[in-house]
Amino acid sequence: EYREHGKYTCLDHYTYCWRDGQFALALGLGSMFNHEPSGRENVGFVRDMDQALIRYVALRDIAAGEELCICYGPNVWFDVVSDCEPETASPPETAQDFLSSFEL
Repeated sequence: EYREHGKYTCLDHYTYCWRDGQFALALGLGSMFNHEPSGRENVGFVRDMDQALIRYVALRDIAAGEELCICYGPNVWFDVVSDCEPETASPPETAQDFLSSFEL
């Protein structure tokens, strides 16, 4: 269904790669995180394929009132605007570098 319809919609930008060539779409609060480039985000995710869910985890202490942001990956479809100071670590150069940084 994704290959016939989903990849042609704006929802394609919000999918997570899943096992066996499938894709997942986060709904509810999981779809509300804004983007920060790699190294600046304060929320990460782990795909729990056995339980068929995405677990969101804090990557550092988060202050009360601070926006929760996740990295969408290196190939975003919009101009990145950020008020954060750059981290010392370099962001991944390719989508493959970015994806390989996650535990599956």
